[in-house]
Amino acid sequence: MDTSRYVELFLSESREHLGVLARSLLGIEQGGGAEPVEEAFRAAHTLKGMAAAMGYAEVANEAHALEDRLESIRSGQIAVDPALIDELLAVSDRLHAALERSTPEPEPSPRTPAQATDAEREAPPDGPSQGDELSGLLSDEDLPGIDAAVSPAARILIEPSAPLKAARATIICHAVEKLSRIVGCEPAAFDEAFDGNFRLVFPPDADVTSLDRAIREGGEVKAISWETAQRINRQAGPGRKSAPAKGSAIRQVRVDQAHLDSIADSVGELGILRAELANLAASDSPVERVSEEMARLIDDLGHAILGVRMIPVRQVFERFPRVVRDAARGSGKLVRLTLEGTDIQLDRAILEEIGDPLLHLLRNAVDHGIEAPDVRRAVGKPEQGSLTLRAFRERASVLIEVEDDGKGISRAAVVERARGEGLVAPGVEGLNDDELLRVLARPGFTTRALVSELSGRGVGLDVALSRVRALGGAATLWTEEGKGSRFQLRLPISLALAPALRVQAGGEDYVIPLNHVEEVVELGDAVGRQNGREVLQLRGQVVPLVRLGDALSCGGERGAERSAVIAGAGEGRTAIAVDRLIGREQMVVKRFEGPVGTLPYFAGVTLLGDGRPALVLDPTSVF
Repeated sequence: MDTSRYVELFLSESREHLGVLARSLLGIEQGGGAEPVEEAFRAAHTLKGMAAAMGYAEVANEAHALEDRLESIRSGQIAVDPALIDELLAVSDRLHAALERSTPEPEPSPRTPAQATDAEREAPPDGPSQGDELSGLLSDEDLPGIDAAVSPAARILIEPSAPLKAARATIICHAVEKLSRIVGCEPAAFDEAFDGNFRLVFPPDADVTSLDRAIREGGEVKAISWETAQRINRQAGPGRKSAPAKGSAIRQVRVDQAHLDSIADSVGELGILRAELANLAASDSPVERVSEEMARLIDDLGHAILGVRMIPVRQVFERFPRVVRDAARGSGKLVRLTLEGTDIQLDRAILEEIGDPLLHLLRNAVDHGIEAPDVRRAVGKPEQGSLTLRAFRERASVLIEVEDDGKGISRAAVVERARGEGLVAPGVEGLNDDELLRVLARPGFTTRALVSELSGRGVGLDVALSRVRALGGAATLWTEEGKGSRFQLRLPISLALAPALRVQAGGEDYVIPLNHVEEVVELGDAVGRQNGREVLQLRGQVVPLVRLGDALSCGGERGAERSAVIAGAGEGRTAIAVDRLIGREQMVVKRFEGPVGTLPYFAGVTLLGDGRPALVLDPTSVF
């Protein structure tokens, strides 16, 4: 059987089950009761069946070994302890490695021990089958006109919990073809509507006993009933497609992310053309009415594409409990990771990029933030440290926080090191949270001496935060010595058709993502000075003021600014003075790789409605 067409689907499904398996094994270690054991068993059993159906003997055997160990836990034959969890996780790692080593076009392997037990062991229900998108491959070249009244037929029902039902049915067909021709098949196609129930018709002289045994040895067969065929489907074997039956359930389909990105980019280009058309259309003309209708349809299409690209953050979050566990055991610490807000949805492109920064923050919290059990006990804390990874919505943004109850960051140690490197003035004795984060995120700031005194909070932080800024996001830090730290990442919900504010400074156009904008105000007489720098008096509050033309060195007349954009990050706010407010734009952010020496204030580039490029400002870098 040619399984090459199924490889991508198989790998995608298998990686999902490996994620479930890793989460369940950690749940077993934390005393989650019988549920994580059952969940892990089902994942291992499903992986075994999928691998066997695809012909990946190594993967099937590793999954079978893991399934046996989990069965021993289910039956109470072995007790759960950290050493056993280490063993199970090691087997899971071997299973993952075997999966990645699997060849794209494996040769069908001999029946493995895992397959031999499939008909004998009844697995717990595993919900809807995965991979029903697969199609059968049986040829119908030879359908003789035989007497249907005396033809034996087998009604076969595949286990409801079996994965890759279409592939399993195809394997059964190939197995029985070694013993007899198949002269009829219902349904005519193992397509996306295939539910595991099918009927095979054989010639009158077929050996029913041998065929019955071959079908059962195909694996994952729940029931077989033999009958006399009254009618034969002469149109097709299972190699041909047939129309789905009426009333078929709506199926989900898997779409390559590259296709979604391409569609989103095209919608963004349509939005730009729409804006250009609006600029060209005369008021109250037919072209203007067409432009308005086009704008509405493009907005609807953009929202639809955004919905398709959105996925829950759990798909990234759920890989971190294993990382935290390994880091904690390696450093001799006790740490419990809590995940919150895992149903919050985020653009897939952003979620994939944010994984590494979160991994860095979590590892630093375990390795250098949370204290050893004896140290925590001495200061009156529980021996087990608490680490929380949470996500929540706030206006047009998603906020992701990494919070620990460790020892926090020593501001005195940071100031001492920063003063030695000329990053703070000699007279500075303390840093607030924003200043502390800026110092920590300076490239190359962390040294070996700082690691021993500060717990290494700055290691790689510049790289992590640069990745966040490149996505149009921002980072904020709260920390208190002896109580812990919290990093907050503010991210746009999507990179596709993000709303932005278009401004002008020094004759150049720039756009500011609206997820950073709190409000826009007129400067007027509200500008003053405090501690040697300009500030804006805003409803009784003092807000630092940055003149965009000066920050970007883009020329223009100083004092020509008439408006200010109030941008926020965490609890801090800054007023960015601009020459002109142009209006709101729908932008599609593209990566911006500026030449050497480019100011580090830009998160990307976009195209304006008139077709000209404009740089996307990162307000947190500006202030």
